[in-house]
Amino acid sequence: MFPKRLEEFRDYVYSFYGSKGIYELGCTIRDIEEAIFEYISMVLDPKCHMSWGGGDSIDRERVRTILEERGFAEKIF
Repeated sequence: MFPKRLEEFRDYVYSFYGSKGIYELGCTIRDIEEAIFEYISMVLDPKCHMSWGGGDSIDRERVRTILEERGFAEKIF
C-alpha cells in the first residue's frame, strides 16, 4: 500500500506515462510503483547524490528514466 503522497505522485507519473498518458510508455500502475520504489531507494542512498524534489517534474523524469531502462518506450501513434 502506498502512502497518500506517493499515491498522488504515482498518479501524476501515470498521467504522463501510463495508458493514454501524454507520453504513453505502455507501463502499468504496478510498473510505475516499482520504478518509484527504485527511485526512492536511490534518493535514500547516501552514495547517490540525488534528492527528492517533492514529487515535481524532476522526480517524474527520473522515474521515466528508470522505466526506460526497464524497456518501456514512448508509443508513437
